Amino acid sequence: MKLYATPISHFSRKVRLLLDLYGIEYEFIDVGNVAEGDVATFGGNPLMKVPVLIDRDKWLIESDHIASYIVRKFDPSDRYEVGTRDIRRLNARAVLNGIMAEEVKVVLGRRTGVPTERYRFFDDALETIQSGLDWLESKAELFNTGRPGYLEFHLVCAWEHIGYYDLVPLERLRLRRIVDDILEDDVIRRTSPFILKPKTPSQI
Repeated sequence: MKLYATPISHFSRKVRLLLDLYGIEYEFIDVGNVAEGDVATFGGNPLMKVPVLIDRDKWLIESDHIASYIVRKFDPSDRYEVGTRDIRRLNARAVLNGIMAEEVKVVLGRRTGVPTERYRFFDDALETIQSGLDWLESKAELFNTGRPGYLEFHLVCAWEHIGYYDLVPLERLRLRRIVDDILEDDVIRRTSPFILKPKTPSQI
């Protein structure tokens, strides 16, 4: 099994968490700078995005699609509720995926030299992240810290990615407490971008 990703991709981290928590062996292939490259670099993904999972003759793209495949193959009982039908939790996952997509816009803009502070497009992205976090803060009871699952993985991945790139202030106290509780798990904490790719003093 091969996973095409980057060490600090939040979308890829959701998949890595499942693989690591299930104890599934896989080859991690770092695609490098996602602002560059070609289709071959991205494991054949025509969208040139990560993650991409190759499992023998199976080729999958998009993190939630990959997660569903992993669960169907390795955990039919779905202990992490990847296949939940709870509308409220699915809405929360959709909001988190939206936040994560907005993050990518800003991060890639900055990485490619765009003065993001000058353009309304990027201001809108940051405002969307803030609005999404506010909504999640008001729905914090949806998160289960005692038995974290795929929704909670979404939150940790988005939260730490925002913090790593210092995109917006992380002042939501209920969400912060939830994330801190979830990061008590060693397997989850080991996938943190702050651990996998520590920032240098010049970046802090």
